[in-house]
Amino acid sequence: MQNRRSDNSQIASLLVAIVLGATTATSRAEPELRLSPAITVQFDTETGRYYQLQSRDADNWQDIGPAIPGTGKPYTDHHPPGDYRVISLTDQWVQVWADEFGGDQLDPAKWEMEENNYGGGNNERQAYRTDAKYCFVKDGYLHIAVHRDPHTTSDGKTQPYSSARIRTRERGDWTYGRFEVRARMPSGQGIWPAVWMLPTRSRYGGWAAGGEIDILESRGSALHETTGAIHFGGAWPRHQHLAHSYAFPQDNAAAAFHDYALEWNPDEIRWYVDGVLVTTRKKAEWFCENAKDNPHAPFDQPFHLVINVAVDGRFFENTEQRADLLPADAFPQTLLVDFVRVYKWADKQGKPSAPRDPGHCRIRPPATHDASCSESAAPAGAARF
Repeated sequence: MQNRRSDNSQIASLLVAIVLGATTATSRAEPELRLSPAITVQFDTETGRYYQLQSRDADNWQDIGPAIPGTGKPYTDHHPPGDYRVISLTDQWVQVWADEFGGDQLDPAKWEMEENNYGGGNNERQAYRTDAKYCFVKDGYLHIAVHRDPHTTSDGKTQPYSSARIRTRERGDWTYGRFEVRARMPSGQGIWPAVWMLPTRSRYGGWAAGGEIDILESRGSALHETTGAIHFGGAWPRHQHLAHSYAFPQDNAAAAFHDYALEWNPDEIRWYVDGVLVTTRKKAEWFCENAKDNPHAPFDQPFHLVINVAVDGRFFENTEQRADLLPADAFPQTLLVDFVRVYKWADKQGKPSAPRDPGHCRIRPPATHDASCSESAAPAGAARF
């Protein structure tokens, strides 16, 4: 018994020593905490207006983040000490959201990766997966890559290709605006890249009663042109759509990056490619079966952005394109996106409309109208689902 007590005492002493040693090691490993002062930047806002906060860099004023929408309440934020000003923006497009893909991973605050194995309602043959090889950010570009990787879900459904689909739903949702995408398409037959929009919480029912806006779609190896469309009317199969195409005058969709833009206001939707107005759709051309007395429906509600690359499906009906005809070394087939930018039109009345002149699509020049700013010290073409 005495020896056992002696053993227990030795064990207890050893445990205390280990704990004290671990505590000392932890204390030594903690980094030094550094504090720096900050200032509170505050200014009054009006509902419907947009404001740009700027800081002075030598003799120049630099924008800080995207434009700030007015809410009728004071805007407050904390920044490092420095010179600041705020300008009130009117009669111009102002940037409210953007992804320049300058980091080394997809920003989860802006994009959600979807997972789906069921062909998007179009008999497509890809599985949308969340593995990094199918969607990643590198060298300043978003890459969405199609691989000939078969994937089988637990219900036994197998798709012969794997790709990615991302969306801004509940992270970026807009009613009206200008949407810009600079991108280079993949070149393989049967490969279907698209940048498009869906309603975030459709108030008019399921697809396509709630609407769909296709900013750009590329039809596999038909790289001489790009297409766009709107989908509307009733729920499938009572849906309707209006589509258009644009032929590139020089470099095709895969040979160079091109600028695609869409301007959307209550009365019309316009598509641009490399600054050229391609098509305008007026509100008289669309309707919503579930809101026949509303001439703006279904395109009068918040939509979000979707970017994906599909494989085969109904988009290639009446063509001989098929991804299975591509050689193994043609993969991956990759969509490259340089940037995605969203703008809102700021006018004196704060109305959510766009300029009536289709040629008036310039982005905001440096503004000169100052608003008050106070500073105070503070602590630091087919159905898709």
